[in-house]
Order: sequence, then structure tokens, then C-alpha cells
Amino acid sequence: MTTITINGKKLNAEEGMTVLEKARDAGIYIPTLCSHEALKPYGACRLCVVEVTNGNMVSIETSCTYPALEGVKVKTDTDRVKKVRKLVLELLLARCPNPKELKALGEEMGIKEAPLRMSLKNDFCILCGQCVRACHEVVGAGAISFTKRGNEKKVDTPFHETSEDCIGCGTCVFVCPTGVIKMRDVSDAVFYYPEGHDDLGPMRMMQNWQKELKLKECKSCGNPYAPEFLLETLGKRINAPRDAFDLCPTCREPKK
Repeated sequence: MTTITINGKKLNAEEGMTVLEKARDAGIYIPTLCSHEALKPYGACRLCVVEVTNGNMVSIETSCTYPALEGVKVKTDTDRVKKVRKLVLELLLARCPNPKELKALGEEMGIKEAPLRMSLKNDFCILCGQCVRACHEVVGAGAISFTKRGNEKKVDTPFHETSEDCIGCGTCVFVCPTGVIKMRDVSDAVFYYPEGHDDLGPMRMMQNWQKELKLKECKSCGNPYAPEFLLETLGKRINAPRDAFDLCPTCREPKK
């Protein structure tokens, strides 16, 4: 157990905690866009900066990566901190002026309009990396990653081809702070071609990754509930019996 001071309040922190974790635990607000409890600290968005006094050294640090060290003093709302956060947010808004999360933070910091404006095809992705990290760290699929460099840097599948590794779990969709990743379940998908068409049935469309996955239908209620590829992958990982996913979660629940 260590003792740190945040905004003049002495707090006990568990070994290994970061300043951001302890601040949240104590109900102290620090804005952030790239931090998620299920992911390792990353420090991509830089919005969570705080002023840290460690001995005789005073510095601006990202609270999500800075450890809650013994005797450290942290200030989350000094003029210096606010100035840095405002600059960071102005740069994010210059790239992505439309996401409502950024707009809300901008209003909170008194930013009515970003002073710069980049011309980009995808102006909703803030490159926080949450989708990439979740796909690698949590799901273990590694279906997406960062591609290219500079102002052309983006999240994509290898060579912008259909992702063979995407299992359609939707984790990337759920962790994306701006909603740029799209997933759609279709009850009766149809593939048309010059000679006719094929009825594909219920499908999940991972639109950003050019992946379409057939949904498994529950043998009891008949409702489609998850991609077959996802269930096959999960079954292999946990060595589940072949009929483990024949029923949807609702039908698997014991009747009262």
C-alpha cells in the first residue's frame, strides 16, 4: 500500500495502481478517451494529463500510465494542466470534428471550434487504439492493426483485405469511443449475382473489416444469436463439447 496526494487529499493506493485508477476510485474526474478497465494503459489520447510533483521535480504526465508512487503529489486541474488538455483536444478536433464525445469535451473546455482542420476521408477515428488493443489483448484474434504512417495512419485489416481472423465478436465496436466501427446483424441476407441469387440467412456484417459471418440459430427458439465462427473458435479454446452452443443463452438458462 502506498500513499499519494491528489488535489490536496491523501489517498491510499494499492501496489501497481496508476494515478488515473486511484483518481477514479476516489471519485476524482480526469477526462480520457483511450483508457478502458479491460485494457493495459496506453497513453494515446493524452487527455488524462496531470501535474505530478515527485520530490523536487514537477512534470506533466499521463495519469493512465503514471504509477501511484509513495509520496507523489498530483494536481488534476491546474492552469497548466487545463492548457495542455485544451491543446490536445484542439488537435483531436482538427482531425475529427464530428464525434459527439469530442464535441462534449470541447464545450467542457471552452472550445467552440478547432483552429485547424485536416482534410481526411475518415474523420471519426481518433486513433486511440482501443479496438486494436481489445482485439489483441482481450479477444486474442489480432484481426486488425494500425496501418500506414503520418496523417494517413489508420486502423485496418492487413492489406485492406477481408479479415480471415475476425470472429465477429463485436468487441471493437463496444470499446470504440466515437462509434466509427459498424456492426450489423441481418436476419435474411441475400447475395445477388448476374445468374441469380443465394439466400444466406441470418448474417453478421463487420462493415469496417469487410467480413460477413453466418449467425448460428438456437435449436430451441430458432433465434440467431452469435456468429458460428466465433462459437467454433471459443469451443476450441475451452475444449467444449460439440453441442455446447446449440442453445442460445436465454434457452440455456434453467426454467423457474
